[in-house]
Amino acid sequence: MTEANHAELVAPVTMASLQQELTRLVTAVWYKIDHTDGVGVSAHFARDATLIISRATARGTAEIDALYATRHARGPRVSRHCVTNLHVLEGDDVSAFAISTLLLYAEDGEAPRPRMSPVLVADVEDTFVRGDGRWLIQKRHIITQFQPEDGSGLAVPTE
Repeated sequence: MTEANHAELVAPVTMASLQQELTRLVTAVWYKIDHTDGVGVSAHFARDATLIISRATARGTAEIDALYATRHARGPRVSRHCVTNLHVLEGDDVSAFAISTLLLYAEDGEAPRPRMSPVLVADVEDTFVRGDGRWLIQKRHIITQFQPEDGSGLAVPTE
């Protein structure tokens, strides 16, 4: 295949398509956390990814899996990670950076839960890499903006 033919098969990334693909990835991660307690969520992260939640850091997919295994071991939990305002600040065919807003409703126990207020409102800074034809999260930094004073409702360590 000539270079010209290859260029025809690989469409350049547009901001609209990048926005759509990254939104799909981000919502898939939160879906996995809400519906499987995060089991297998590391498949959406690069092998050497970094996940920073407040002052706690998980490095690599093994540590990310361990973080969510701890969450799962706590027992039944209801959570909904509502993501909005995903804004792609930079991106090309192989890397991107975006910020989104996370509203977390969560409580231990079985559904339905009585909690009505979010337990966390945060900015999520994601650095993405593209490899093997798909986007992965290389670095995720969750920066708390609002949470209850006692930190109630949070299931992953923040320190």
